[in-house]
Amino acid sequence: MENEPLTSAEKKELRGIGQRLKPHLHIGKQGLSETVLAEIEVALTKNGLIKIRFEAERAAIKTYCAEIPAKLGCEYVGGVGKTGIFFRDMPAEA
Repeated sequence: MENEPLTSAEKKELRGIGQRLKPHLHIGKQGLSETVLAEIEVALTKNGLIKIRFEAERAAIKTYCAEIPAKLGCEYVGGVGKTGIFFRDMPAEA
């Protein structure tokens, strides 16, 4: 079953939950290396909803927030300043 995009109401709810999260990762000047993407993958698989703190310029943050969902099949639900909140449905327990 293919995941449908989140509705704006779902995104709003996830942003509310995400605001209370501590950042799972800090992405610095090295950007989205394979190692960083692997860490994000692990965090998404384990938690479903994660917050990432970016130590980068605004334009770079915007790029990362587009690249992460494209590469990892998750959804960017929003963010404030230098943080981004990403969501992916948890895999069903087999």
